[in-house]
Amino acid sequence: MRVLLFDIDGTLLTTAGGGNRALRQAIGEEFAVENPDTEISFSGRTDRSLMVELLQRNRVSPTENNCGRLRRRYGALFGAELRRTGGTLLPGIVPLLQALNAIPSLDIAVMTGNFPETATQKLEHFEIRRWVRWIIGGDLDAHRDDMARRAAMMVARRHGDAHQETIVIGDTPADVLCGRAIGAKTLAVSTGEFSREQLAPAEPTLLLDDLSDTERVMRFLVDDELLAD
Repeated sequence: MRVLLFDIDGTLLTTAGGGNRALRQAIGEEFAVENPDTEISFSGRTDRSLMVELLQRNRVSPTENNCGRLRRRYGALFGAELRRTGGTLLPGIVPLLQALNAIPSLDIAVMTGNFPETATQKLEHFEIRRWVRWIIGGDLDAHRDDMARRAAMMVARRHGDAHQETIVIGDTPADVLCGRAIGAKTLAVSTGEFSREQLAPAEPTLLLDDLSDTERVMRFLVDDELLAD
């Protein structure tokens, strides 16, 4: 069994800034903050770490209770913001997921810094949730490497000795590095905030502009033996 761990934002889709706007609204409503400051870097981060930084920037104590309040309000607001602003699936995603799901020897999952509930909203909004078997989100770990280790534990529970290889697919240096932290191959794409030149120093196993060349991506993700099965 080969396991594929896809990032979401900048890899599978974009939400046209919907998450940032929902966070601004959530901070303003939940903590009575005027003009909330959400001008921070989101790429490669987990939502757990983002909640702490956002609360600190807006002079709210980042206690577990306050982080929980922000998470719940953000999750409640995000769906409406996503429906209002839309976003887009990135090139090649639908044909790639369709092709991968036709191969029974693959376990296709998402490993994302998003909270599981907002990750699910994104996948459902773009009608690709049916092709993802499980989700590891950024709700428990401040660092992406720790999230990847948790994903590796999930893989071990699901497949045990049947697990042969894991491949991490993402758009940030953090995706590449967390893949390396669990001994996985990595595929990096420059469809997010990072260019090829910025991604190359992280040394992904394969670096592409995007996932639109289904045949080439499949050659990397799926070897001849799995295709034969």
